[in-house]
Amino acid sequence: MRSWIYLPLLLLCTLVSGEELQYKLGQGLKLDDMLTIGGYISSEYEHAKKEESVKIDDLALIAYGNMGESFSYLTELEAINFYTYDMEQHQSETNKKFHIERLYVDYASSDIFKLRAGKFITPVGYWNLEPINVLRDTTSNPIYASSMIPRFVTGVNFHGYLPFDDTAQYYLFGQKTEDFDEEYINIKNEHFFGAGIAKEMSGEWHVGASAGEFITLDKEHFYFLQANTKYESYPFKIMAEAIYRTSNDTRENSSYAAYVQGHYNFNLEHMLVSRVEAYKEENISDGGEELFLLGYSYRPIYPVSIKAEYQWHSIAKKDRFVASFSVLF
Repeated sequence: MRSWIYLPLLLLCTLVSGEELQYKLGQGLKLDDMLTIGGYISSEYEHAKKEESVKIDDLALIAYGNMGESFSYLTELEAINFYTYDMEQHQSETNKKFHIERLYVDYASSDIFKLRAGKFITPVGYWNLEPINVLRDTTSNPIYASSMIPRFVTGVNFHGYLPFDDTAQYYLFGQKTEDFDEEYINIKNEHFFGAGIAKEMSGEWHVGASAGEFITLDKEHFYFLQANTKYESYPFKIMAEAIYRTSNDTRENSSYAAYVQGHYNFNLEHMLVSRVEAYKEENISDGGEELFLLGYSYRPIYPVSIKAEYQWHSIAKKDRFVASFSVLF
């Protein structure tokens, strides 16, 4: 998918029309209210036992804008593992194919009722809602966010604040079709429904929960329950998420994943982060694993992130050092 070739054409049309270009790092190039173009890039270095590599991990283009007072849209095209160099084997590999990561339209009639239709991030928990490296506090994702439920929904999401509580939000989402881009989703499915609630308990505490089901293309039927909580009072932040998944299929009885992550901000630029994870799945050879992560994040300005971390795994051969540099442009 070579959608990036349209970017010069859009810029040319704008120049010809005489409009003043407005660019801000992290927010993109605003052509008018209906179209802003931006993106992000992330590079990564990884070192483990008998493994060492550098790569351009993510390269993405984003277009978004408003269509009147009630409608807006967002499109995101991403190439993953755009370029990888294996320092052990002295081999390189490229992947220039762009995939549809997000493609949706929003409609907002009020704070109580909003509708999103298309392909969007599954509205569950905290971590899953931050797919962009530069916006995350660690380079790696917890196992919780990558293997338990589909990361994206191709369907609809009804959401908003509860009419009787303006500190609580609800989510009702559903999918009854295949994904827009079957090559770009962690769990391929054609049936995915769920509901969730998120509430601000006070100025520092936030809690949430969700439940749902999905059916994979291999006809495995899963059910899940999820809970999350977060405490944030500068310079500290602690967040935790847990999910339990079960199936009526004999190929899997039950599995779970959970993590607790803590942050300490030395200032707005420097942050220390640690995370403890646990994952269990009965039908895999090692049964699951636990890990501890210690990392450091340097953010000279908000759209630029430099991070480094070391992971200690219960399976020793998986211990690794990971560093990344990412920019939202």
